[in-house]
Amino acid sequence: MESKYEFDTTAGAGSEVVTIVYRYEYDDDSSYNENIEEVWFEGRNVIGLFSDEQFKELEMEAAMRFQHHKQTKGQEEDCQP
Repeated sequence: MESKYEFDTTAGAGSEVVTIVYRYEYDDDSSYNENIEEVWFEGRNVIGLFSDEQFKELEMEAAMRFQHHKQTKGQEEDCQP
């Protein structure tokens, strides 16, 4: 199945707030094909405006945040009665 995870972060020289849309697929065992699909700033998708280095930094942050999200989500589900 395919799903998405969204979060806000800062990017660029002015540390502007952007919204990252992180798409992934998952099955019963794990998630896979994880990647940034869109980067939104003031209502526009600006994914093509980042340098390779900036985009790699965003990818690393997205991967770390997504891993944390999966861990926390699993803990929340374990606590449900």
